[in-house]
Amino acid sequence: MKSLYGRQVPEEDYELTRVDPGTPMGEMLRRYWQPVCTSEELTDLPKRIRIMCEDLVVFRDKSGALGCLDLHCAHRGTSLEYGRVEDDGIRCCYHGWKFRTDGKCIDMACEPEGMAATMDVWQGGYPTMEFGGLVFIYMGPPEAQPEFTLFDIIDTAGRDDVVLRGLKLWQDHSLGWVRNCHWMQHVENALDPWHLIVLHEMISGDQFNSVLTLGDWPEMDFEETELGVRYNLVKQLPNGNWLERHSEVILPNIVLVANIHQRGEQPIWREKATEVIWCVPYDNETVYGICICAWPAKDGVPDPDWKPGTDTLTEIRPGQLRERTYEDKQRKPDDMEAQEGQRRIPIHGAENLGTVDKGIGMYRRKLKAVVRAMRDGQDPPNLVRDQAPNGGFETSCWNTVTPPDERPSVLPEG
Repeated sequence: MKSLYGRQVPEEDYELTRVDPGTPMGEMLRRYWQPVCTSEELTDLPKRIRIMCEDLVVFRDKSGALGCLDLHCAHRGTSLEYGRVEDDGIRCCYHGWKFRTDGKCIDMACEPEGMAATMDVWQGGYPTMEFGGLVFIYMGPPEAQPEFTLFDIIDTAGRDDVVLRGLKLWQDHSLGWVRNCHWMQHVENALDPWHLIVLHEMISGDQFNSVLTLGDWPEMDFEETELGVRYNLVKQLPNGNWLERHSEVILPNIVLVANIHQRGEQPIWREKATEVIWCVPYDNETVYGICICAWPAKDGVPDPDWKPGTDTLTEIRPGQLRERTYEDKQRKPDDMEAQEGQRRIPIHGAENLGTVDKGIGMYRRKLKAVVRAMRDGQDPPNLVRDQAPNGGFETSCWNTVTPPDERPSVLPEG
């Protein structure tokens, strides 16, 4: 036995793990438009949010304009989550100061007329936009604000076969029950295909009802893509057909997961992922998942009979229920138990990575390279500026099924 007595636990890798303002990773993540809620959540009430250790409030005024402001009123600090949404802004509940969506204080209910103009008070906030059923904010330097990067999955120009829908993963479908852990652990799960075989089949029984767990184990490898890192999986199915599968991580915090319901019964060519999933830090210890789904449409409305490619029914996968008995979690752990059980903040120096972790190593090295390049004044990847073309950035996540005599060539034989 190797005793734990006197063991010195390594420190966390602060360059990667901390997302507070001013930290290397925090500054990098702030250079991108990050989603904070679904469009449906902005009703006639403001919404309190927390993202990357900052507390904010988002709202839609009655004219339809979006705003994202510091949570605490610039007067005496009352939370604007209790404010009243009006035609042209949000009014603090305590003394009636009203702020436009850009943060300008335009009325001070208890002060003499004209006082708001005289004092010229501004409530700090962030630029806000809406796309695909989600609300996004940009938290980086104003002079570095990019365009919204449009990936092929959610580029619907000229298409009438899909409708974009914003989904909160912890409410709308099951991928997002993971919550109480570092955001990187949630991202890295998508670069860990072996856990599909071990956690979701060998340990807990078939939690996916998927062909991935039928017959022999698949062959797997990892590679860099134009946007990030992906895994390559090849498996011959019991019916003789070949399954070629790829899931991709787009830097810095986007996950694409190929359809887990693909049964491999008929040949299909590059069945693309249908969801762009953001893994966003609340803070250094908690994460939320939120996505835009290209939902198939019938007569211009979402097809009610279709389900997302990453959705798993709780009748098949009860481990996706957050509230279970401790004994049940121990007997049939799921992603929540595995990822949240890695510590709230990962200690990379205490890990012993093997060949199955090649993709995770590639991802971490790429993140480090990006944050260090930013110190030298370089832009992080996958951003769009005014002069750059936007739309249809090609992703590398899909399923392909081929007949028995057409083995995919993405991996060498054997």
